[in-house]
Amino acid sequence: MRAPKLRELKEAITAVICGPYTAKFPAAPTPLPETFRGCPRFNKDKCVGCGACANVCPSGALQMDDDVPARLRRLTIHLDRCIFCGQCQANCLTKEGVKQTKEYDLATTDRASLRERVEKALLLCEACGATIGAEDHVRWVARQIGPVAFANPTLLLTAMQDLSLADKAPKPSTDLRRGDRLRVLCPRCRQVTSLIA
Repeated sequence: MRAPKLRELKEAITAVICGPYTAKFPAAPTPLPETFRGCPRFNKDKCVGCGACANVCPSGALQMDDDVPARLRRLTIHLDRCIFCGQCQANCLTKEGVKQTKEYDLATTDRASLRERVEKALLLCEACGATIGAEDHVRWVARQIGPVAFANPTLLLTAMQDLSLADKAPKPSTDLRRGDRLRVLCPRCRQVTSLIA
């Protein structure tokens, strides 16, 4: 029974000479591993407003709200509810819209400072006013599929509006005809134009 006591004595002397093996956290930042998952932040230039991050968030920390009268989609990260799981970054369409940072010390007394928001313009159906999606998302889809986008009138018109070849102002009307197929329409209104003889 002498060996364990000598070993404990050796560890005590080593701790006195070398100091404790603890991080000096408040005074100095802790070195983080390369795969550390910190708090997520929006990259406002790369986010297309698709809402995939809000759909996969297990803790409900990401919220997506469509304000149809203002034609805005708001994506909000509630960092006070976030569990830093990384699902938002893993399921981002552009792979750069939401990125996890190395930031982890979020202690504060102001909960409003723990919210980050990005706003994107909404694309609405010209006939019924239903939400189609965020304009940046539709443009991103058109760029990804390339020339095939010309088969879909909504994608075609969105691409033409970027080039200033089509009017940006919607022309609302509920009386749909066959010729209205070349308008920005939701799937339901597009189906109605297909069924009209």
